Amino acid sequence: MFHTKIQPGSDFRAMPTGELALRAYLSAHHEGLGQAAVLLAGRRGARLVNAIRDGLGQPGPLTTRLRRRLLDLRGLLFLEHSDDWEEFAPVAMLEPDNPIVPELCLLADGLDDALRSAGIFPTPDFRAA
Repeated sequence: MFHTKIQPGSDFRAMPTGELALRAYLSAHHEGLGQAAVLLAGRRGARLVNAIRDGLGQPGPLTTRLRRRLLDLRGLLFLEHSDDWEEFAPVAMLEPDNPIVPELCLLADGLDDALRSAGIFPTPDFRAA
């Protein structure tokens, strides 16, 4: 049945487990992440998510540019730049009791976990404190 040996060649690449987990998370939640980005940042969010999708479609390991965009998406979901209200005007309309808020939090936490497992966002060392 499977008697042919696998010969590593130029097209053979080992992908780190963390990167696989990140790609799986992004694949499973691409629609929700896209809608969240548009909700929080309008056209800028849509461009960011489309650039991430394009970057993930490229062969090979994650590029520095794609890693930066993933960190931008994380920052957007965690409202790290919410003091710039002109750019992020839709955020001002979200009330804390809005039913979408828990969903946004789940997406943000899931992306954060995936980025940490892929080594893109550093995991805090609680032992150093």
